[in-house]
Amino acid sequence: MAFNIRDRLIIKQEIERTHLPENTLALWSLGQSGMVIKNHHGDVIVIDPYLSSAIEKNHPGTEFIRQFPPVLEPEDIQEADALLVTHFHDDHMDMETLCRAANNRPGLPIYIPSVDAGDVAAKYASLRQAISPAVTHETLHIGDFSITPLASAHSEYEKNAQGHHRFIGYFIETDGLSFYHSGDTLVTAELEEELIQLKPDVMALPINGGDYSRLKRGIVPNMTSREAADLYNSVGSDYLLPIHYDMFPINTDNPAHFVDYMLQRYPGSKFHLTMPGERVIYMKGC
Repeated sequence: MAFNIRDRLIIKQEIERTHLPENTLALWSLGQSGMVIKNHHGDVIVIDPYLSSAIEKNHPGTEFIRQFPPVLEPEDIQEADALLVTHFHDDHMDMETLCRAANNRPGLPIYIPSVDAGDVAAKYASLRQAISPAVTHETLHIGDFSITPLASAHSEYEKNAQGHHRFIGYFIETDGLSFYHSGDTLVTAELEEELIQLKPDVMALPINGGDYSRLKRGIVPNMTSREAADLYNSVGSDYLLPIHYDMFPINTDNPAHFVDYMLQRYPGSKFHLTMPGERVIYMKGC
């Protein structure tokens, strides 16, 4: 698959120059699960930015080879109000991206699940002042964003001795809107019940699934495209943004299957398959 990606400086300027009315969010896809989110007040958060080719460089011979170059450089996100990491896997917690962004802006807030936050801070001295632990159900306040970590199961719930979850997603509220980014997870009864109570306006859910061949090679599964669609419908969210389907050909399913299932099973429902670097504007009630 060939990607026609806009120049990174155009994307960077677009993020900086986007001004939103009330009850509106702007979201940019960074590929894989990476996302930039901007609200009406001009606050910007970045989730799971993988903006390097560190996996290929650090693991010669790996199957995980990018299909497209980073849509931004790590230095392009240094003006964000915070970086949020869902879990420790390299395509979500890319240390090259985090270090380069933080080195250009000392003190840039970086939130990492508490199970791994201490180890990362101990290993990377340059990040020690930047890293804060993200703990399930302990709400963070970043500008006008209220951000609550929720437990994810990748492929099971994993906790440390203090009961802190290692895999998390983020439920984000701002200006009367709510958004949920799951990180990597399967669908569980617990997650479904929690999301039904929260009923986010927008959900970003993985659709790459999993299978025996991938599991045998150590590739942990996510929810399938049908499971993501069914969860979206069960929760009653307004808008669905699939993630985790575009970067690594060896760990995805055909996104056309997701589109077909949505059109057949939930006709009239709102969803969008983003391309890397694309901006999506969501206005509540439209």
